[in-house]
Amino acid sequence: MHLIRAAGAVCLAVVLIAGCRLNEEQQLAEGENTAVTHMKSVPYSNFSLRVSYGDGEHNRYEGIYEKNGTHETAEIQDKLSGINQEGEEALDEMKMILSELSVTDQMAEKEVIHSVLAAFNLDSHYDHFDLKVKLKNGTVREIKK
Repeated sequence: MHLIRAAGAVCLAVVLIAGCRLNEEQQLAEGENTAVTHMKSVPYSNFSLRVSYGDGEHNRYEGIYEKNGTHETAEIQDKLSGINQEGEEALDEMKMILSELSVTDQMAEKEVIHSVLAAFNLDSHYDHFDLKVKLKNGTVREIKK
């Protein structure tokens, strides 16, 4: 009788451990599948970037991010690479970039331009650069070159 109880206790322990392990793996998988839009915080309420490299629309990069309350939208038109993104895909991309980008109202224009171009992996030999950023404190940085 004592042996049956011990075997039952061991079986119960194995089932509990296996169940906990499955739950842990499921939680990890769900965490990995969580969209960037739900994970990353963007320190700007509006961000608009247009960079041109020569004449014509095919030589332009444009990235837009807007946040109104809890609603966020984004759009990317990368004519240089032939990429056009909207919706969740663009929002994921923009949030990933913008959450790592640091632009403040105290930064010099040259430093802001360098940081933005580096964050978006764009060449520094542009013809036109147009940036408008609204920081969380309400300050708007606008740079046109």
